[in-house]
Amino acid sequence: MTNTLAVNDLDCNFIKETVVKIDKLQKEVVSDSIGRCISCETSLFTSANNTIPVAFTTSCSNPVLGRIGATETKTPFFRIESVRCGRFVTLRLLEGTEGSLTGTDYTIILDLDKVVTIQCFGPITVAVCGASEPE
Repeated sequence: MTNTLAVNDLDCNFIKETVVKIDKLQKEVVSDSIGRCISCETSLFTSANNTIPVAFTTSCSNPVLGRIGATETKTPFFRIESVRCGRFVTLRLLEGTEGSLTGTDYTIILDLDKVVTIQCFGPITVAVCGASEPE
């Protein structure tokens, strides 16, 4: 008996599915008139959370790291910003400060075909909403 894979089996990638699901959940968050992020009724987020931080490793068991600016500081923590062509994900770097994560202005693009693990962390708030603060 030969072992054959259906086309659908080759397209199945749980890491990609997870990244797309997180991206969708984060995009469900909308901004209210005060400029704070609030959630849609079906979202997993509350008004205090708009980001599911993630970390990735490659097939060589190396963590994916992003450099924060021109410094030597690197981070393994990211916020999913968008997914293109089903495999390229734009990630916002999250900086660890005193036991918490904060968003940075830096992004990287990762090829999900090179990723073998994803680790998700508890939801946090990152200033990424398009609304400006009230004056």
